[in-house]
Amino acid sequence: MPQDRTLLYAGRGFEVAHVRLHAPQGPAWSDLYTVASPRVVFPIGRTRLDVRSGDHTWLTDALTAIRFGDATAYRLRPETATVRHSLVVSGQASVSPAHGESAAGVSVCLLTPQALYRMHAARRQLPDTDSAQAATLVAALVAELGSAPHQAPWHGAVARARQLLLSEGSGPGARPALSLDELAEAVSRSPFHLARRFRQQTGLSLHQYRQHLRLAAAMERLADGERDLAGLAHDLGYCSQSHLGAVFRRGVGVTLGEARSVLGPAGAAGARI
Repeated sequence: MPQDRTLLYAGRGFEVAHVRLHAPQGPAWSDLYTVASPRVVFPIGRTRLDVRSGDHTWLTDALTAIRFGDATAYRLRPETATVRHSLVVSGQASVSPAHGESAAGVSVCLLTPQALYRMHAARRQLPDTDSAQAATLVAALVAELGSAPHQAPWHGAVARARQLLLSEGSGPGARPALSLDELAEAVSRSPFHLARRFRQQTGLSLHQYRQHLRLAAAMERLADGERDLAGLAHDLGYCSQSHLGAVFRRGVGVTLGEARSVLGPAGAAGARI
């Protein structure tokens, strides 16, 4: 797929780049690509992307990082015709094979809101950071993947439930939030069975997964320069700015104001993680 690549850091055995995948013409699978070296792809935006390697397909979203082993062959399929942004770390020194990596050379991990925040902050900080500190920042991000829950390839009711949760929101074409009973009915499972299987496969409850998606959306908006926190809370389905602020502080570890200062374009200089 056509892409724009902005190099943020090079040295200490790895490179870090901001990659912007152009909006595709349709929801078809891409050509077959082969990675030139091991790499980790961190999500910056909410665009869903399916990844296929060998006989397996993974659903990736705003919470998932993808680790590719050396010389892994893969294809991509976007859900919608939108631009996708990613932070890509490549090089042998930073992305040695992970525990749980599949035989296909791909592992997909769920990131915590704290890890997503550090990833966004690192993207702002890297261009103005000295080599030693940059290496420490990126190594810490990659190291967290070792303990992150690894996701099984796309299949079954849990995958369909994730797909429905990803389509929720307030924008054009987005569906309203579904209750547990509605989700279970949509994927032809009982609420108890769906809730149990979802936690087994993802490590999160359905409520936690939805909450983490909303926090990821908040961080993306703040990184894009959002200043209206009350409007942001409304758009994400919270009853007030203080409600979003409390959830954000509990999930991410910083206040909305602190995140706006660190992640936003005006707060890039001098930001600290």
